[in-house]
Amino acid sequence: MQSEAERVRLAERALEVFLRESSPFRRRPMMPPIADVGEGDIVDLVTDLLLFADTVGFDPSNVVRKAESHLLAETGHRR
Repeated sequence: MQSEAERVRLAERALEVFLRESSPFRRRPMMPPIADVGEGDIVDLVTDLLLFADTVGFDPSNVVRKAESHLLAETGHRR
């Protein structure tokens, strides 16, 4: 199993690719350094992943619920 640090790095790489590939279509067309990525950039990627989930037949709301459940179980964060 990958460590949390490895998984975070993989997510960072996915976000970098998303920003690079979507750059011509974004309001902010230049890809920011990863340190300058905003919450909106992450929301855009998650939204596109949920659109993909819907397209292939998954319920996006269920995907979000499961992801949140996994996050809470893995990190111990509570609301």
